Amino acid sequence: MASGGSDLSTRMSAEDENIENRYINNIALTYFKKYKVEISGAITTTFPFLELIRDYGFITREMYEKYQESFKKRFSVHEVIYDVLSELEKKFDMSVLRALFSKIIMKKYPDLYRIYKIFNKEIPDIKSFLESDGEENEERPNDQLSLEQGTVDFGNNSISGKAKKRRRTKMHIDETVNFNAEILPVTCGEMEGMLIKRKLERGATVKCIRTEDGNWFTPKEFEVEGGYEKSSNWKNSVCCGGRPLKWLIEREYLPQPPHDRKRKPENAEKCKICGDEGKLFKCSFCLIFFHENCHIPPAEPERKDWICTYCTTDVSSRSQQHASYSEVLARRMGPEEKSKCVFLLLKVYYHLESNIFRNIPHEHYVQKASQCLEKLSTLDKIKKSLIKDHYPKVKGFVLGMKKIFQDPKHNDSVLTEEEFKKYFKDVFAIQ
Repeated sequence: MASGGSDLSTRMSAEDENIENRYINNIALTYFKKYKVEISGAITTTFPFLELIRDYGFITREMYEKYQESFKKRFSVHEVIYDVLSELEKKFDMSVLRALFSKIIMKKYPDLYRIYKIFNKEIPDIKSFLESDGEENEERPNDQLSLEQGTVDFGNNSISGKAKKRRRTKMHIDETVNFNAEILPVTCGEMEGMLIKRKLERGATVKCIRTEDGNWFTPKEFEVEGGYEKSSNWKNSVCCGGRPLKWLIEREYLPQPPHDRKRKPENAEKCKICGDEGKLFKCSFCLIFFHENCHIPPAEPERKDWICTYCTTDVSSRSQQHASYSEVLARRMGPEEKSKCVFLLLKVYYHLESNIFRNIPHEHYVQKASQCLEKLSTLDKIKKSLIKDHYPKVKGFVLGMKKIFQDPKHNDSVLTEEEFKKYFKDVFAIQ
């Protein structure tokens, strides 16, 4: 009788587990259907996603070749991936999510991070369902160590430091995060956001962290919103991939932001180029403010009568003689020509910096902002070449700028090549 009771208990336990698994699978399928568009938008290339689901047996080789052929016929990547997801929907189970949120896929397509967060919030204990081959799935993006309170956040469950030691002995590290990326996912308590390295370089008082609702925070403000206002050390409170930002700074994944000990006034001035606050320097002629390294050449804070490039170029342009476009291109890059090229470069920086972070919607934000950051990086190279006199003639500078406008990913709504040409003709007084 005892044996029969034990068998019945075992069968009931297995049946309950199957019911729970079906329940979880149905929830997962519901959200998979709901977010297919967002998932397809996050996957920006066919490789390695198509190859992985083919190798996992989710699609046949014939289907794989059909999707590749669709891509070659000028279907967009997102359209092809959406069709693939529709196919996966037909035979959906948790193994599909296991492949979708695997380390290699998440590392390749960081925009999937936000989708994973949604699944993790809606599905109880999703990590246990995504484990495979007996491995504990420790490196999921939501794990956040709370040093100050002695707790570890596992989704909606919070356990004490003592219990933590019994269950696991090491901090949760997300190996899918690429610390070399220009945009990093950061957390502090319940707060989640994206840190823009380029902005942090300008100082800790610059709003460099963007949240999903489109609001911007300084690291300190982000720390306060996350519930760590008493910590007063954002480098330890704010984390990326389970690592405090201090760890990233020490290993030079993040810049050490310059100190600005001045108390920020209510109506703080902003940089003319990037539109951010922080440690700024004022032109003595036009009284406009700049970050030291946003200006070209870098602002000279030790000079009380420092005048910006905008003012010096405007003054020098008044008495210049008219010339043809070809004559200007053939000119040697002398001091006056260099000053004008710097003026034009600042114009392009202004358009990109002022529009890039404030007007991009959250949907596909990482992808679109990364493209703009790539353009800014190209501008940085042109700036370096210009300052170091690597362009013997004006033509070299113009050719460098043309590469930006000829880039198929260039966003014409930011600044068109025609607008740049107009600026060029005005500054060089071309007939």
